[in-house]
Amino acid sequence: MTRFAIRAGAVGIGFAAMAALGSSQTAQQTSQQQPPVFRGGANIVRVDVTVTNRNGKPATDLTKEDFFVTEDGAPQAIESFALVRVTGEATDDRSLEIHTTSQAAAEAARDDVRLFLIFWDEYHIGEFIPATRAKEALTEFVRNGFGPTDLVGIMDQLTTVDSIKFTRDRLELADQIHKLKGRFGVLIPPRGAMEEAQLQMGRDIPRLRNQVTTSALASAAAFLGNFREGRKALLFVSQGIPLFGRDDETDQYQQIVRTANTNNTAIYTLDPSSEVGRRPESLMSLAEETGGRPFVGSNRPEQQLPQMVLDSSAYYLLGYRSPAPADGKFHRIKVRMDKEGYEIRARSGYFAPSATDVERGRAEAAAGEVPPDVERALGDLSLSERADHSIDYWVGLSRGEQGMTNVSIVWMPRAAATGSGEMSLAIQATSPDGKSYYSTAGTTTHQVSFDASPGDLILRVKALDGHGEEIDNSSRRVTVPTFDGSKVSIGSAMVLRTRTAREARAISEGGEGQPEVRREFDRSDRLFIRFPVYGGQDVAVAARLLTRQGKELRTLQVAPVKDGIYQAEVNLSVSLRDDYLVAIDATRGSEAAKALVPFRVR
Repeated sequence: MTRFAIRAGAVGIGFAAMAALGSSQTAQQTSQQQPPVFRGGANIVRVDVTVTNRNGKPATDLTKEDFFVTEDGAPQAIESFALVRVTGEATDDRSLEIHTTSQAAAEAARDDVRLFLIFWDEYHIGEFIPATRAKEALTEFVRNGFGPTDLVGIMDQLTTVDSIKFTRDRLELADQIHKLKGRFGVLIPPRGAMEEAQLQMGRDIPRLRNQVTTSALASAAAFLGNFREGRKALLFVSQGIPLFGRDDETDQYQQIVRTANTNNTAIYTLDPSSEVGRRPESLMSLAEETGGRPFVGSNRPEQQLPQMVLDSSAYYLLGYRSPAPADGKFHRIKVRMDKEGYEIRARSGYFAPSATDVERGRAEAAAGEVPPDVERALGDLSLSERADHSIDYWVGLSRGEQGMTNVSIVWMPRAAATGSGEMSLAIQATSPDGKSYYSTAGTTTHQVSFDASPGDLILRVKALDGHGEEIDNSSRRVTVPTFDGSKVSIGSAMVLRTRTAREARAISEGGEGQPEVRREFDRSDRLFIRFPVYGGQDVAVAARLLTRQGKELRTLQVAPVKDGIYQAEVNLSVSLRDDYLVAIDATRGSEAAKALVPFRVR
């Protein structure tokens, strides 16, 4: 999550029938194969139960004694019970607008935020009337059916999970819906290489499309489970997946149910067909097995959809201690009440993990722990994602004169903020007791430096437009270290980006360069991480490239530039799109210093 502490670094003020089918869903399939997780104890099972009265409204006055739970027909004692109410209204003064993917993930993890995903089954929606009816109903739904804090995303079969965008912008959602198409039986033109490969399969195309759909649907349910343990809702818009009498179809369907139940994702199904009374079996059972509802057989689907939001506004959490062994088998859950006039919906059961699953899960959990210093560094990186700031700036710290520390500020305006003319920066740097180290009412120079005493430094920065009007500001406390050579230490590492062989050669030979203020780069870039090391000539210096989990990818070659200044080269052409860190280590005997430089490959 975003952290607002500043250290030297960048700060913004600012997708298996054939290989072609499997390749684009690799990340999704990996997610859905994860074993179920028992939280709160080794064998505690939690069931989310939606209870509505005769009017379809949530029943919120029930007690633990009103419910009876069985597992594989055997009664279970309810050990935990809670009513969860989420209105969709803001409970604090946080910003509702979503600027970045990390912000969306942080909001989705909150228990007071409802999370919805609309899956548009493009392969099984008719091109004309069904598609039009579905889009009209969905447009009305996204405009008026959600609360201010509800997060909603839209996807189809060919959407990779890392490109799903959750938003609270209802107009943006309506625009996405407007672009959706029904392509049941439509093969040309193909959408991408996967569909071009499908065209070579002839009569197998419908079956292949079924596989793509079921795989993507299971992956979507697993994807929602990554955000939090609590209830999530997925709306599957489809006229039903046709069956061809194959055994693997049953396996695919069970995989969807298993994944949805494992990840506490209730699937609601919407049939856009205009045939009143039509009840496709696949849509009915999918919803009923996962705790959702089937919206089918109606000529007014827009009147049914708000029930999905209503179900998520109040539900009960029942927990019991399962007697099932770690056998990897499905165990059926049944929740009932003796009271009449209520409708109960809950998931149909769960798959217990096998003993192998349990051990693997423990090992993966241990391996997935992120070291605190790596987490902090990546938190600083997320600051540069902010789209609501006008400038980016970098603060560098190095040894100054007479025991002082040199502070360098390098800044650049965001492209969207330069419309009102040349920008300038007003800077005030003082000690906590008010001693001034540097002050300027407004400078267009993009790099300034000054000396400050070790300790805390209050840095106030204002961005001014071409008319001298303030358009952005920040105030940060910077910890200024001592670089006196008495102990091993590492100054701030600057990142130098090169785009051509000539630029890279000049920097590798020690040439000067402008430090990058942002930390997002392309795979065509070559980076040089340049940093000062203090503590004498016998200090050993090394650098490593790390993953975002802090795991070492490779050792980087470190070369001296001049006395006490070193640099390491990072070739991004072999990197996937992700976040990385360069870890710098300086050692002298038992003394050691470490610095982390985070960056993102886009």
